[in-house]
Amino acid sequence: MEKIPFVLGGNLQGGELVVAYPYDLVRSPWKTQEHTPTPDDHVFRWLAYSYASTHRLMTDARRRVCHTEDFQKEEGTVNGASWHTVAGSLNDFSYLHTNCFELSIYVGCDKYPHESQLPEEWENNRESLIVFMEQVHRGIKGLVRDSHGKGIPNAIISVEGINHDIRTGGVSLQKLSLACRRVRCAFALSSSSTMIVRPPQPYGTVPHSSPDPVTTKVSPLRNF
Repeated sequence: MEKIPFVLGGNLQGGELVVAYPYDLVRSPWKTQEHTPTPDDHVFRWLAYSYASTHRLMTDARRRVCHTEDFQKEEGTVNGASWHTVAGSLNDFSYLHTNCFELSIYVGCDKYPHESQLPEEWENNRESLIVFMEQVHRGIKGLVRDSHGKGIPNAIISVEGINHDIRTGGVSLQKLSLACRRVRCAFALSSSSTMIVRPPQPYGTVPHSSPDPVTTKVSPLRNF
């Protein structure tokens, strides 16, 4: 994940019908369940909903619960730490140490379905998988360049109002986002840059093609 800058990931599991998003680890000592959102909670909730809402069963109010917990009140999604705390999860690691937004997707009540059930399970999840992958086109994307047009590697990208920065993969940038916010670019050696970005898609839509890029002048943060 350090060599290839993924921005979206889903680990598929069984035994439940729900999409869990980070954080997975509670922050309060001695608690085993506590709602623990990330600074990008609105993005994670949308990503989880994009999968759950297009699954054949996850948001079907007529279906029975898999075991004892009913996730219908959150439309087939749950904050991982509010469900059960997990230390060192892939979801938390990916968010804290890479650019990847990772979710745990529980695709069926049966943890070990019989091979005869696999065609039906595939149909239950097929559209959801496609829609989930399409979310990779959300947010901003492009190249970070200095005033001479030269690419700036490992630039730090900061979005105003979100206390979570990312680094570009080489000189290219992609960050998942749902709304237009002021984007600032921080780096050590250059005094100004041009960032070519694509504007984010409106909330609640599934993009099928990328919009035309726009060029935005940005200035570095001096105090990082």
